[in-house]
Amino acid sequence: MKSFYLIMFLILFLTGCGVTSPPNFGSAEFKEDDYKIITEANNRFAFDLLSELVKNKEELNTFFSPFSIHSALAMTYNGAAGETEKEMAEVLHVNSYEQADINRAYASFLSRTFKRDYDATLNITNSLWLKEGYPFLEDFVTKTEDYYLAKVSEMDFSDPKTADAINKWIKQKTNGKIEEMIENIEANTVAYLINAIYFYGEWEYSFDEKQTYEDTFYVKGSKPKQQAFMRQTNQFNYYENELIQAIDLPYKDNELSMIVLLPKERASLDDLYQDLTYEQWGNWVSQFNKQEVSITLPKFQMDYSTNLNNPLISLGMPSAFAGNADFSQMVEHGGVSIDEVLHKSYIDVNEKGTEATAVTSVEIKETASPVMKVMKVNRPFFFVILDNESGILLFMGEVNSPESLEK
Repeated sequence: MKSFYLIMFLILFLTGCGVTSPPNFGSAEFKEDDYKIITEANNRFAFDLLSELVKNKEELNTFFSPFSIHSALAMTYNGAAGETEKEMAEVLHVNSYEQADINRAYASFLSRTFKRDYDATLNITNSLWLKEGYPFLEDFVTKTEDYYLAKVSEMDFSDPKTADAINKWIKQKTNGKIEEMIENIEANTVAYLINAIYFYGEWEYSFDEKQTYEDTFYVKGSKPKQQAFMRQTNQFNYYENELIQAIDLPYKDNELSMIVLLPKERASLDDLYQDLTYEQWGNWVSQFNKQEVSITLPKFQMDYSTNLNNPLISLGMPSAFAGNADFSQMVEHGGVSIDEVLHKSYIDVNEKGTEATAVTSVEIKETASPVMKVMKVNRPFFFVILDNESGILLFMGEVNSPESLEK
């Protein structure tokens, strides 16, 4: 059966919307609009990583949060120096800035996200789990805590309950959708930098459940399958060209949206990806205009997990994973490297709205027109969920075969 491939970007910061007490940024200093630095950096990284993941599909569907991954790596980047720092800066698209600029940008975004009054739920959290007694540099820990609002915990890594505590934190921050990230903590593991994001948003224009019906979804390279489809006709921001149809499906208050890109019938997602760059994305999105559209969209659920080591190495940061990695701004004597970058995610798209969450874990180890348009999404399509004001891509996905997770 053809793959159901969903790629979704989600980035996790430590903050929450709807929280009553303001966050404590400690000694962090930043300006309100400093976040703009990471808008372009995150989105360029998002399309780079998308390209790597679609080249090396291991599962039927893929779903990820580029923002979560970029955020977790940005925290780790604070500890990098020398060639490791240079490579990470290029992969994260922050090589035109100092590390301090990136820290201020993340703090600015977290502060801004906290202050905004979303109708949707958007919770972004970070944590730093340290091996008890290990000589981490105070400056590294303070920056992670103050600029990224990370919860910092020193733990006995030889105690099996430590993995349970980390997984409990992850489960809580993802509303129970991701239950286990850390299995066994090995003897030479010294830290985990973890980023989690949770989103729930109801559609600005909900789909009537009575209009949901069964129809055919055309799966590339396999038999067509019967699928539940939602449908409605309304005024939406819409764009099309010779390659794609694109629609902006807003969540309540229009602060966040899902954008769906559907290749034309004679095209494919592979054709789309040949054209889909950071620059092309901006070009297409700038041409949206309000039109009456009849939209048919499949209901789907999915979860996903992946090891990001190889994609990140392919993008250009091999030294971070090598025995000669330079994280001398993290640990007193250096001698540590990234062992694994793991990513897990979940999404549910239905008539009411969307629930999506993702977690990224970086494990550190010692080294030894007026006419109504019709858009029926009944074949593989691409979509993103984004923050409309900042333009930051939170989720990105590709669906080849919609699925429903068994409960």
